[in-house]
Order: sequence, then structure tokens, then C-alpha cells
Amino acid sequence: MPGGWQAGELGVVVPEEMILGMVGLSVTLSVAYAARYLGNSALAEQLSQAGRRHYHRQLQEGELNLKNGIENVLDWIVSVELPRAVATSTQRKLADIKLQRTGLSRYFDVTVAGDEVEHPKPHPDIYLTAARRLKVAPERCLVLEDSLYGMQAALAAGMRVIVVPDMVTPPAHATTGALAVCADLHQALTLLRQL
Repeated sequence: MPGGWQAGELGVVVPEEMILGMVGLSVTLSVAYAARYLGNSALAEQLSQAGRRHYHRQLQEGELNLKNGIENVLDWIVSVELPRAVATSTQRKLADIKLQRTGLSRYFDVTVAGDEVEHPKPHPDIYLTAARRLKVAPERCLVLEDSLYGMQAALAAGMRVIVVPDMVTPPAHATTGALAVCADLHQALTLLRQL
């Protein structure tokens, strides 16, 4: 994605820095972030709508690639009979499409979507809701997170966190509360087996 995302229908190139700054945020917080970044709330809303249309098409018709190692991690978690939840900033409708199209829905006892809680990540609501639905105390939960905002939400919920960065590797000083930062899910699985 060098240079950014081309919002062709608007004739605008969205800076990569702005896109990466929104990783892990809900739609509402992403629009607010873009408005601050661009200094133009109307353009931020237009870009958000164009981006959502593109994203919806991709989810419905495009190829959805799994993060390398995710099925190994989930197979192991199932084998040791740990309760499992997805806590995503993604809206329910889209989260369900992703989980069904990738075949990952079979792994999870509970899913909580970003539009089902009052305060999205980096607030702890989504993780506290997931723990409550799993009937597991937050301090007994371990979270695999791919974004800085998600890590902040899990820590605020009183949970332990392993960060496996996706699009953005957070600076070391920003992840001091995490149990570990792993290069990939294979490294995370090695750590999980030791815990």
C-alpha cells in the first residue's frame, strides 16, 4: 500500500500514515481520526463511506486470507479445551461474514462486535463483555491482539495480552504492558504452550 489508498470515486489519495493510524479503531473513531488528520470532517465522512463500500465488496466477493498460523493456534486452544471468544471492532454483520467465509466461526464460543458495546476499543467494554459471556474473570483471560488500540483495551480490562502485530508494529515503549510482542502466530503459539 505504498503512498496510500486511492479513493478513485473521490479523486483523493489517502495517505498511508492516516490509514495505519486507524488500524484497530471502530468506524466512528476512524472517521473522527480522519477528520482530525485531514482537518476536514466532510471529506473524512466521504472517505469513510467510500472505504466501507470497497470493504463490503471485498468481504462479499474478494479473497479473504487468513493470518499465517491462526488455525494452528486455534486448533491447539481447542485441544486444551480453553473457552474462546472473538472481540472485534468490526461491526456484527461484517464480523459474521468474515468468520463464516474464512471458516473460523467454528472455533469460537462467543463473538462480540464493535457495534454491540457502548465504548469501542481502546475502551475495555468489548473485552469485558466477551469475558462475561464466557463466564471467565477478566484477570484469567489472555488476549491475542494485532493492534495497539486492541492491546490498550485488553489491558484496561485487566487481561494479559500477547501482541501479534498485523499492519502496524507498535513501538516498544507503547507495548510495555503486554506479556509479549510476537513476530507471528507461530511464535505466539510457542509462548502459549509454555503458559
